[in-house]
Amino acid sequence: MSKPRKKTDRLIFRMQNNSILMWAISIVHSFVMIIGLMYYMSLVYVMPDEILLIETLSMVKNALLGVEDKPSKDRFLFVNCSWEKDLTVKKDSNDFVIGNVDITNRKSITKFVNQLNQNPDNHEYLLVDVRFYDESEDDSLMQAAFAQSKNTIVSYHKGADGKPHYPVVDVPIGLSDLQVQELNHEETVLLKYHIIQADSLKSTPLLIAEKMYGETIEKGWLFNKFRGNYMLDSYILDYPIRPYDIFVKNDYMYIQMHELLNMPPFLIEDYTKDRIIVMGDFEDHDIHKTIYGFMPGPLILTNAFITLERGYNKITIGFFIFIFICFTYISHKALTFRDPVTKFMEKFFNSDHFLMEILQDSLFYLVFFGLMSVISYFLFNIHLTVLILSFYMYGVEQGLLYYKGYIEEKSKGKSKITEKETEGAK
Repeated sequence: MSKPRKKTDRLIFRMQNNSILMWAISIVHSFVMIIGLMYYMSLVYVMPDEILLIETLSMVKNALLGVEDKPSKDRFLFVNCSWEKDLTVKKDSNDFVIGNVDITNRKSITKFVNQLNQNPDNHEYLLVDVRFYDESEDDSLMQAAFAQSKNTIVSYHKGADGKPHYPVVDVPIGLSDLQVQELNHEETVLLKYHIIQADSLKSTPLLIAEKMYGETIEKGWLFNKFRGNYMLDSYILDYPIRPYDIFVKNDYMYIQMHELLNMPPFLIEDYTKDRIIVMGDFEDHDIHKTIYGFMPGPLILTNAFITLERGYNKITIGFFIFIFICFTYISHKALTFRDPVTKFMEKFFNSDHFLMEILQDSLFYLVFFGLMSVISYFLFNIHLTVLILSFYMYGVEQGLLYYKGYIEEKSKGKSKITEKETEGAK
């Protein structure tokens, strides 16, 4: 039994000394890592350290350097419905009335939609991010108004069981769920956005983009294709428009629903001309924590549409070449312990120099994958959640080093035994 083990041990060492073979293995391993990365990026979860890195990169690039490309100030009209309330009866599961519940005033929604219907080609699109889950005596009139509307979509969400919870009225709908990550028992954060959820449910931003550009997303094995580009279905959401732009700088038109409805028709038509109208709760309950602080749900959907329209989640050849080269190099380092950088550093520094120690420590992998994330965001506008791979690669390297040391110690022990037996024979 021991002889095959010896051959295996020698084979491992011979493989590590074969440069061409190790680069080939590193290339294969890089493809495995790419598939693993795509799967990890599809999950809602992100490591806490990665959240800090994402927040820092976004602040530096967009807030400090100001290199972001802001959408046109005339593209959107934000309409707040937070205080446009009405009361309707609340029924239990047995259809018995148990009291009243406040809802967004259906008469106000109906009046506004009817006003848009007077000139249906005046506005570009209407997103109504309001939950129509409780029945109202005004539902029939509102449904009739939506039936005549053009380029309109209404939000719906999934229930606690993960199944779609549709509105009580028949309206054009889109899934507007925001998938959040739990930081602790009291706090959540929204990082990633999924353009297709539960395998087949298209998100509201995607449906708007499909309608506006007359194209349908093509589902693929690893990546979907939209407007000629392969896309990440799940990606770290960027925010070209933030609350500061609306509420402080007043760069984008923002108005209360009550004020808008009290305008004369010709002024409403002027306010809505060629704009994407985003209507919802901007000030009350629909507020979520993001990398830029707290943000209204309707504004998050708006930014998801902007990033999708601009292709911030598209996969390019350059992006793939970048991660392929990075993963191939780091695989070669972990598998051989003799990567090009280490060889270069050894020419100038002793083995006990602190820089050489860093190259052999887990800190090197954290720095490497951190820099990889920085480059990816600045060059391709894609946040890479790769810090978790630093623990994996460090584990691979240390596992091989431990195994190599174990074999060497074992060989030394056998050599000593052989020497003693030789001396005894003499």
